[in-house]
Amino acid sequence: MGSLGAVISLGPWGGSGGDNWSFKASRGITQIIVYEDVVIKSVFFKDANGYVSGKFGSAGGQERKTEIRWPSEYLKSISGTYGNHTGNLVIRSLSLITNLTTYGPFGTTAGGEPFSIPIADSVIVGFHGRAGFFLDAIGIFVQPVQADASGSISFGPWGGSGGKAFDFRVGSWIKEIIVDAPKTNIKSIAFTDANGHKYGKFGGKDTDGTSDEKKIEINGLSEYLTSISGTYGNYVGLNVITSLSFTTNLTTHGPFGASTGTSFSLPIQGSLVNGFHGRAGDFLDAIGIRAKPWDGIEESISIGPWGGSGGSPWSYATNEGINQIVINVGSNIKSISFQDTTGIASATFGGNNPNDLGERKTVQINWPSEHLISISGTYGAFARLQTITSLSFTTNLATYGPFGSSSGTSFSIPISNNTIVGFHGKAGDYLDAIGIFVKPENAI
Repeated sequence: MGSLGAVISLGPWGGSGGDNWSFKASRGITQIIVYEDVVIKSVFFKDANGYVSGKFGSAGGQERKTEIRWPSEYLKSISGTYGNHTGNLVIRSLSLITNLTTYGPFGTTAGGEPFSIPIADSVIVGFHGRAGFFLDAIGIFVQPVQADASGSISFGPWGGSGGKAFDFRVGSWIKEIIVDAPKTNIKSIAFTDANGHKYGKFGGKDTDGTSDEKKIEINGLSEYLTSISGTYGNYVGLNVITSLSFTTNLTTHGPFGASTGTSFSLPIQGSLVNGFHGRAGDFLDAIGIRAKPWDGIEESISIGPWGGSGGSPWSYATNEGINQIVINVGSNIKSISFQDTTGIASATFGGNNPNDLGERKTVQINWPSEHLISISGTYGAFARLQTITSLSFTTNLATYGPFGSSSGTSFSIPISNNTIVGFHGKAGDYLDAIGIFVKPENAI
């Protein structure tokens, strides 16, 4: 399990209050601190390189610290509950699931709507959600574990325990799905990949009753399968899949069958379904998917950091670009935070000295016609610390700054044909050090 590349995003679960937030680890996650007070007040993360996320949510609550012994132990899923608290829909409880054990639940499990992620072959490499006075919502970023040679992650299955197990992966994409779905349940399902290989049919051994076959064609060039949803419940005394829908990057095909029973869905982004698994006999008893990351994101290049060695390591990365930078400045750079093109905000890095917070300055970047390509600045002594004393931000159209006091040692990065997709460095009372993550323009 190496550095962070393409990921699959799941969730978030919870409410719509607060502000968007996101943290992606540079390697595995080694520490999670949950602050609980009836509900989950806030969360904090640290990765294997020592980078910290900052706190998402508000201060207060009892601290619950979980240490994960990376790389022999790694985080692979979460579960919890969300519900009303003081008029807000928030995360009420949270459990952390590794390949070895489960930590939690933290918070209060009573009085909420449960969520869980039936997932295998995965490692969590980040979190996202919404937070304000509480932790309003939470989701995860996952990658396949390297032990899975197919490069896919198993989700599910949902449904019953009858029938016989089936499991397949394709080397290309799912081109055709044939689902036999009368008005009662899913009788059977079959697939064809882009190379013409057929899989199934799975189910359909009960030849009694009606049949209603539907064919879904997916061209694989402009459209590809990303997820499924449906229902499962009782039919003729068996727990089977009663309905199915198939979600692509363009549309949703279905529902097919009768939407009765228990619902299931998989809120997922950045994925390509490259296989199915489940159980089948007389009918389709259970179904799950295998998905691999499919967001076109290549590895980024890390440059820097420049500055001092004080403070704690931090890191922030995006999938596209950055459209807002907020810095607090005085005689040096007090703190910095970012927002990406989807509106997801980072934590604030630095600014731990409440008596010296500086003046707030905001840089707006008009993505996608404008994108950040480089930074420059100075670093030097401030309050007996080596910190960033000034910063400028260069886009393909303009330079913003300098902000702060241009004293000390200068640094600049003469690069071209690239886009900045993240930052890293060290921070504490002030912004001690800063560096960037860049990708070629054609990789965005």
